[in-house]
Amino acid sequence: MPALDALMPDHQANSETDLRYEIKLVCAQHRLSQARFWIRLHPEGFMVAHPPRQVNSLYLDTPHLRSLNDNLEGLSIRRKLRLRWYGTGVEGVYPFLEIKEKCNLLGRKKQVLLSCALDLALPWSETLKAIGATVAPAWQVRLQTMNQPTLLNHYQREYYATPDGDIRVTLDYAQVAYDQRLTTRPNLRVRLPIADAVVIEIKTAAQNTERLQEVIAWFPPFRSRNSKYVQGLLASLG
Repeated sequence: MPALDALMPDHQANSETDLRYEIKLVCAQHRLSQARFWIRLHPEGFMVAHPPRQVNSLYLDTPHLRSLNDNLEGLSIRRKLRLRWYGTGVEGVYPFLEIKEKCNLLGRKKQVLLSCALDLALPWSETLKAIGATVAPAWQVRLQTMNQPTLLNHYQREYYATPDGDIRVTLDYAQVAYDQRLTTRPNLRVRLPIADAVVIEIKTAAQNTERLQEVIAWFPPFRSRNSKYVQGLLASLG
C-alpha cells in the first residue's frame, strides 16, 4: 500500500468530501512563472501544502458518452467517474476510484482507495474486472453503466494553501492526453493534439463565498469552465 503522505492532501482512503467551490482560472502555458508569482504574492499568504507531483486520471463514461454530453449541454447537475493515481508509472499502482458530482458552482467527490495493485498496461477488460472485484456494491452499480474507458491524461500539479487551510489552490500544467475509446488496452503512444494551458484551481468549502470572491479578484485570468476531460475528448473528435 502507498504511504499516507503520498495520498494527501487530495484524498483519504475511503471518504466523501463536503460540498465545495472549485473555481478554475486558465491562462497560456508561457505564463506559468507568472501564475506562481500571483499565488506566492497573494494577500492570503499561500504556502506550499504538498510537494509537486504528476497526477494521472483514467476517465470512464457510458458508451454514449453521457458525462461528456451533460457537460457540453451545460446541465447544472452532472457526474464523472475516474481512476486517479500519482507518479509516473502505470504498473503496480494503487488508484482511487472517484465519482465527481457537480451542481452549478458547487461539487463533491466520493472516493475509495482500491485494495489491490493494478497493472494499467493490461487489457481494459481485465482492469475493469479487477476494479469491480475490489469495490463495494454501490460502486459496482456505477461501473455497470460507466464502463467505457475514454480518456487517460496526466499533468504536473503544485499545491498551495492559506495558513489556516481554508482555501486551497492547485496549479496544473504540462498536460498530456490519450484517447482510449478505440483500443482494447491502454493507449499511451498516440497523444491527442490538446493545447497546453496553465490551470489555477481555487477550492474552498461552500460557506466561504465572500472570502472566495476576494481571493479570485487578485488573479488576472478570468474564471473558466475548463474541464480536462472535455478538452481531451473534443480534441479526439476533431
